[in-house]
Amino acid sequence: MEGRFVLLSLVACLLVLVAGCGDDDDTVTAPPPPQTNVTIEITSDPQVRYDVATGKTNVVVQFIARDQEGYPLTDEDVQVEMQVNDLPVDNESILQEDAEELSASIHFGLVLDASYSMLLHEPEAFTPMLTAASAAIEEGHEIFAERPGTFTWDISWFAETLFYPDLNGRSWLADDVLAVPAPSAGTSTKLFAATAHQADRMLEAHDSLANGPNDHHVMIVFSDGADNYSWFDNSSLQSQGVTTSGAAFEIAGFMPTDLAAAATAIGTHPDLTVHVIGLGNDVHDAELQAIAEAGGGRYHKNPSSSEIGSVFDLVTREFATIQTHGATIPLPPADYNFRLTVDPEGHGSGDEYTFTFRAGDEGAGLLE
Repeated sequence: MEGRFVLLSLVACLLVLVAGCGDDDDTVTAPPPPQTNVTIEITSDPQVRYDVATGKTNVVVQFIARDQEGYPLTDEDVQVEMQVNDLPVDNESILQEDAEELSASIHFGLVLDASYSMLLHEPEAFTPMLTAASAAIEEGHEIFAERPGTFTWDISWFAETLFYPDLNGRSWLADDVLAVPAPSAGTSTKLFAATAHQADRMLEAHDSLANGPNDHHVMIVFSDGADNYSWFDNSSLQSQGVTTSGAAFEIAGFMPTDLAAAATAIGTHPDLTVHVIGLGNDVHDAELQAIAEAGGGRYHKNPSSSEIGSVFDLVTREFATIQTHGATIPLPPADYNFRLTVDPEGHGSGDEYTFTFRAGDEGAGLLE
């Protein structure tokens, strides 16, 4: 009977081991909540406009909120407050998400590597690249179906020549990207030429697409190898093709081009952000990084062709998470201080952005 009592005591002790088995000093504490330290990245100058008819001043601020790793956060991840002269903007003045004053359009460009090396990865990288690019376009359309503004896009791909939609044909659809012809054996890489060419195309489109104060042109450059053919002048070459989906495209050569010329073409565009994706170990990181820096964007590298979709998602978030907030405020003529505060939805630290502006009369605007 005594042995049975000892056995039961041992079982009971094991059952309450998490409580210390009689040791009142041992306690189990919950892990601290994940910490998110937010920083604000302003994506365009604040817009300040006076409405003569109402006597109210419209203030709009556009930004990306990033966590401590630089990852862009959505509007659900943060709390946003606007203040004028240290007083919160009243709710009646805050513009709703679908307000036309918050309209922000995106023109999205893709530059995709179609050299033969894309088929030599394990698994092959060409089809996943097209799938990810098509998905990014579809996501852009879905995002802008629920917010003011428009989403437009353009594409080019490259090997020894450049390929891009024939503007005289029917409009390209996202699914047409999936039908871009596979590379042929032995093709080289005209990366710098393709980057310069797409920057030129987007500059030409700037007069008619996404050219408002809150709008942006965004370009993704994708490559798995170093440029080895932009030095060659094949600019006299001109031909046409059509995908299996019936989308017409141009086939063209290009003048001799180098990295500096590609960077210059990017810099000529008044509002172009360029993000770059490098695949595998054969890319020249310094060159791809230089393209991203010329466009004020980010360089992402991943050695695995099986993760192309995930890397594209990272870049897509760069334009999908741009937030535009604003208010229409009845302010008498004077100069004011504006503060935008962004805090995490949870544990961590926030950030703020301040500027001065003139309000209440036709001299309204951003002050130095």
